[in-house]
Amino acid sequence: MAAFALGAPAASSASVGELLARVAGGGSAAGVSFSSLGGLSSLFTHSGTKIHCKHVHNHGLFLTSTSGYILIQFLECTANGSPCEGPAPGSNEIHVPSETTLFHLGLGQLTLTKERIPAAAILLDKDVKCEGPSGFVKVLVLGAVIGALQLSPSEQPIPLKTPFSTAILNFQQTANGLQHLRLFLLPGGELATYDLYSLSNKEPEALLSSEVSLDLLDLFTLGNGNHIELELVEP
Repeated sequence: MAAFALGAPAASSASVGELLARVAGGGSAAGVSFSSLGGLSSLFTHSGTKIHCKHVHNHGLFLTSTSGYILIQFLECTANGSPCEGPAPGSNEIHVPSETTLFHLGLGQLTLTKERIPAAAILLDKDVKCEGPSGFVKVLVLGAVIGALQLSPSEQPIPLKTPFSTAILNFQQTANGLQHLRLFLLPGGELATYDLYSLSNKEPEALLSSEVSLDLLDLFTLGNGNHIELELVEP
């Protein structure tokens, strides 16, 4: 699940606004693990700073029917064309650890009057950094980002109560620094606005930013190793 910043409020009992994942045919998704793989993942700021990562690999685990942990690894990353320093010399990677990273399922909206669509709200729980040598554009990412859940890159929302073994998580922008999905329906019916921001050593203040990434979620697996299908439902 590609994201430059991840985290989410813990889910409790289902209520208005919740979107639940369950094993196809019934049963909670809690304990189901999955992987995801994406190609180019990019961050754009309103001022023109760009982070590009050629690949992203992720591993996740549902803790409840609405949220869980995820480990994210962005590979071959550059900021404005210069390589980010990774955990090992020359690795050019950005790692987002699972112990501080949560995903949360819910319903996103383009505007107050648009139809609600299945989405994943990704909220920052720990700063994500792209750093390099002296003179490099160092970037710190914070805030929140929302991606749409789809069955294919055709941009049709994933239908409810329909079993799937793979899914697409699609992060889009409408302009540099402006995320496509910004409204997210919280449990209880409250509508929240989520935005992604970035700070750099070249800018005096945090700038509105956006993420662009298209990622395949698959290998939904029970604790016993059996691969299963999931489906999304509203309680």
